[in-house]
Order: sequence, then structure tokens, then C-alpha cells
Amino acid sequence: MKIFDKFNIYLNKHFVPVANKIATQRHVIAIKDGVVATMPLTIVGSLFLILSFLPIPGYSDFINSSGIGRYFSYISGACFGIVGMVACLAVAYRLTIGYGMNELALSNGIIAVASFFVTMLPTAVDGKIDTGYLGAKSLFAGVIIALISVELIKKIVDRGLVITLPESVPPAISKTFMSLIPGVIVISFWGLLTAIFVNTSFANFHDAVNIIVGTPLRYASTSLLGQLVAVVLTTILWCAGIHGATIVGAIMDPIWLENTLHNAALASQGVENLYSNGYIIASAAFGDMTMKLGGSGSTIGFVLLMLFRARSKQLKEVGKLSITPSLFNINEPVIFGTPIVMNPILIIPFILNPILITLISWFLMRWDIVKIPFSMVPWTTPPVVAGFLAAGFSVSTALLSLFSIVLSIIVFYPFFKLYDAQLEASEKEVKKEESLESLLSEI
Repeated sequence: MKIFDKFNIYLNKHFVPVANKIATQRHVIAIKDGVVATMPLTIVGSLFLILSFLPIPGYSDFINSSGIGRYFSYISGACFGIVGMVACLAVAYRLTIGYGMNELALSNGIIAVASFFVTMLPTAVDGKIDTGYLGAKSLFAGVIIALISVELIKKIVDRGLVITLPESVPPAISKTFMSLIPGVIVISFWGLLTAIFVNTSFANFHDAVNIIVGTPLRYASTSLLGQLVAVVLTTILWCAGIHGATIVGAIMDPIWLENTLHNAALASQGVENLYSNGYIIASAAFGDMTMKLGGSGSTIGFVLLMLFRARSKQLKEVGKLSITPSLFNINEPVIFGTPIVMNPILIIPFILNPILITLISWFLMRWDIVKIPFSMVPWTTPPVVAGFLAAGFSVSTALLSLFSIVLSIIVFYPFFKLYDAQLEASEKEVKKEESLESLLSEI
């Protein structure tokens, strides 16, 4: 076990401090919270997208001929179509709160959205804006505009370049005037930047971000290697007691969301959700059905083993307490109750299990054997059901989730047996000592 002790010491000394700083960094939190704020839109949009493809004979013909399908597409298109703009507003709002400037949170969000439009408008034709820039196409640009805008506003406020009204003035009016000078400066800054980009090969700031920043990130996120790195980082951080999904998600969620919206756009056009048709495998839904079956590490198989096969009291109780949360992909009781954190026996399957599930799932989708998810469902949707719905009522995706649960049981089983035997022996030893103490006390 010395090698695992050294590994734990190394994690605590070099890895944990850095990870903790990242997890509590205000910009990371703002991006994470801002992207999460768009989830209601993507879930509602996905719901109406799914309703357009119910696997019922004659259903598609009915909704198309009756015109209902058109209204479904209006709703899903509207929800998906403003994700970039909403992310810009939400990130600016959350970062402002992170800086403790709560009174300026809403106005800063509005200034960021105004800047978002300023940088987008050079693509307008005859006064008509290209609404494509409001959605996933400008997700990266929206986040960057929000972060820079709030940073500029903070510097302006810190230097006292604001209009301060007497306390007798109503707060709503006072806040409006307080945001006036920062708003003028920040929006003028983005206007100047837009004028510069108009005279380059880029159509606007959004296109520049998409090409310069988005392309390498998108390439990394859509590759198998990028997906595996995300899996390994998430599980290693959890092994150190840090919420790995939060840290990795802050970086990957905007990319996975964009990939999901790309798939949703193809689905709305009636394109079958296969890799050969241009669908992207790596998405939020793919992550949920590979590395988060029952929670990070895909621990649902381990929970089932504890519930039905454990001989030690500790694992039996953890299994009973964990089964209901695990069905909704919440596994903190498993991670901290068994525990998996800093546990040299359970760390191995916790990391290995989602890697194997990801590899198998990736190639099955890559070879068009299994359908690719194209919609968002709430992350608390039970395994199997989530995959079935996210891929448009796909039986192949549901079967893959069932197979992944079985694989999870197989991967965890030998390590579970070893750890369970250790705990059982320890519990028997404690019981013997308690019996001996009781006997001695009676004598």
C-alpha cells in the first residue's frame, strides 16, 4: 500500500492546493454558474425537440400536417437560439456578485449584453441582424465579453468614476446613474474594438473568437483524448475529496453545451443522429451517460454491489443510504461514506470504470452502432432513461446504458470483495474486543 500512500501525499501536496484555488476562483465560478443558468432553456428546447420525434406510428405525419410541429420548432428554436446571449448576461451577473458588487449585478449584465450586440452588429444586412450569433455560435464570445466587461467596470468603480446621488434618491434611480459612466466607457470600448475587427479578415469579434479560441478548444473537446482527459481529471479530483465535476465542468460545459446544440440543430432538420451524419459524440449528455451513471465515476454498479452483496455492516448501510440518491446521479454518500476519497482500494475502479465505459461508448457511436444524444435532459434523470430520452427515444442508447451498469458491477466487483472482506474482519475484531470488555466488566 506504500505506493498509494505516496500517491495520496503527492496529491495533497501538489495537486489539491491548485485544484482548490481553481474551484474557488471567481471567474471559474462565474463561467460555471453562467452556463448552468442556460440549462432551463436547453432542457425546455430539448423537450419540444423530443416531442417532434415521438416513436409512435403516424405521429410525425400528424404533427406536420396539423402544423403542431411548426410550433414545436418555434419553441425549441427560440430556446436554443438565445443561449449565447443569456450566457453573456448570466456570467456577467455572477462575476459581479463574486466581486461583491451586488447592487451593480443586473446593470452589469445589461451592459455586457449591449456590448454583445455591438460586437455582433457588423454582420447585419439591411438593418437585419444575423440571429445565429445569439445562440451557441457565440457562446465563447459571450463569456469573454461578459468577463472583460465586468473587469473593466470594476476598475472604473474602484477609481471612483461613477455618479453618486444622495441617499434620499430611490435606490433604483441611484443604481442607474451609478452604472452610467461605466456603461458609456465599456460599450464605447467594444464599439472601438468592433471598428477594428471590421477592417480585418474577420466579420466581427464573435467570428474571431470562434476561430482563434473556439477552434482549438472545440477540437480538443470533440476528440476521444479530450474526453478521456476530462474523465481522468474529474475522478482524480474526487479521489482527493474535491468536487471534480465542478472544476472540469467550468472548462468543458460551455464546449459540451455548444456540441449539444450542434446536434440539436441537426435533429431539428430531421437528420438521423449518427456520427456519419455529422453528429458530435462529446456532449453534456454523453458525459452523463458515461462518467456519471449514478454520479461521478459511474458508481451505480458499486452501489448495487453494496446493497445486495455486502457482508460488512458499513457497506450494507452505505448501500441502503446510497441507492436512492444514485438513481438520480447523486453519489456523495458513496464517495464520502465508503469512503472512496483517499481509499487505495476503491480509487482504482473509480478511475478505471468511467474510462472503460467512455471508450466502449465512444467507438459504438463512432461506428454508428449506437445513436448519439442530441438533447438535454435534467442531470438527475435516472440512468438508462436519460440516454433513451437524450438520443430521441433510442433503444440502442438505453441498451448501452444498461451494459455500462453491468460493466460497472464487473469492474468494481473484485475491489469491492477485497474491501468488504477487510471491513468485515475489522468489524468482527471490534465485536470480539467489545465482548471481552463486557465479560471483564461483569467479573
